[in-house]
Amino acid sequence: MSSTSPKAPKQTLICGGLGSLLAVGVGLVTHPVLSVALPIALLMGIWLFMQPFLGVLSLAVFAHLDAVEKLLFGFLPLSYFKLTAAATAVVLFLRGAQMRPQITILLREPVAVLGFLFLVLSFVSAVFSANKGLALDALKTYISLYLLMALVIAFADTPRRITLLLYALAATSLGSALLLFLDLFAGISIAQADAATTARTSEGFDRSSGGSDYNPTTAASMLLTGVIFALVHALESPKLRMVMLATLAIGTMAVILSFARSAVVGYAIIVLLLMWRYRKEKLLPLALIGGMFALLLALPFIPAEYWERIGSIFGGSGGDWTLGRRLSYNIIGLDLLWKNPFLGVGPGNFPHHFIDPEYRYLPGRTLLGRELHNMFLSVSVQLGLASLSFFGMLGYGLARVRAVARAPKTPQMRVLALSLGYAFGAYLIVSLFLPNEFTKYTWLLAAQCAALYQVNKRMESPT
Repeated sequence: MSSTSPKAPKQTLICGGLGSLLAVGVGLVTHPVLSVALPIALLMGIWLFMQPFLGVLSLAVFAHLDAVEKLLFGFLPLSYFKLTAAATAVVLFLRGAQMRPQITILLREPVAVLGFLFLVLSFVSAVFSANKGLALDALKTYISLYLLMALVIAFADTPRRITLLLYALAATSLGSALLLFLDLFAGISIAQADAATTARTSEGFDRSSGGSDYNPTTAASMLLTGVIFALVHALESPKLRMVMLATLAIGTMAVILSFARSAVVGYAIIVLLLMWRYRKEKLLPLALIGGMFALLLALPFIPAEYWERIGSIFGGSGGDWTLGRRLSYNIIGLDLLWKNPFLGVGPGNFPHHFIDPEYRYLPGRTLLGRELHNMFLSVSVQLGLASLSFFGMLGYGLARVRAVARAPKTPQMRVLALSLGYAFGAYLIVSLFLPNEFTKYTWLLAAQCAALYQVNKRMESPT
């Protein structure tokens, strides 16, 4: 049994009950609302101390379903995500003696080490940035993202835990897909952030972020990740196959209705790679026929605007002016990288340089700062050569999951490794078109790869 899940002693429960009564008394004296909030917070703190992995699991779920998080916990003074991450980190510190093996692994795991190096180099780059305010905001985000990575690697330390954490990818994609349908067809939206709401009709057609408060395109990248995980899992294992196939069907339709071209490109590339992988399988022709038949059945439900949007990639009649702006992002990014090759322009500073008058003649440029929609170039522009630590973190994550797929201790570990590997690959492909360095999934997926490798390494070899 893992050292992170001991049975709760009676003393802890008694202290929790007495503490709750004290919290109610304090609340009644100070403010009636606190009489309810304080004991709930205290009991949740005790629960988190006893079962910290459940806190990490909730972080993984709300990394995608952050709109659901805000709907449930929007009344809190700070976001549930930040509070839970901070509280779980405190638990890790308080239980350091019990969790010494997990902490040792965390300190030695290359994915975590490279992530920490990236964080340190980001601070160095920020010192020389032109806009210190943007740099500080980016650093705060990077700190919280690295904390998420560290907690996943530390607490997802058993086969059961890493399995639950990975199944959450498919489960949250299914949930987000259903919420997307509810939004588009019933007009019931839970999104609150401007990024999710302003893009709804800004391009002439309805778009939805589902259960996320990210913009629809970024939300689609996370949705695609769970869909690809479900696809490969269904191909590789009979376990939960019907659930995974349902997730695949519903999630695929949601990816289409998200109108995210980048997600479709990523999906297509992964499907081609899977076709090559299974090219010798006798059932491949039947599967292709089934896929084509399913597409034909879905055609009546796909809006005409979708085909115009996809056609715009190739310069069709649905030409999109935003494609010119995306070209400008990359031109400006390459120019900035050429001028700042060592430490870059500073974390989060691309929007500051995007509005520089020097680039005023480029197509699609606006007077509002914009992120560089290419994670790999964006990080390179921010940190210059120091960005190699970030790319090393991602590359080592892929290498870790590949190592598990090649030498799994159990058949289930092989299935999880293949599913996660293709899902992570799809996400990275889509990140060619998005500034995903600030998206929680980038760090979560890399952490899951590392955690899966460490769990597989500690398992006993089959006899």
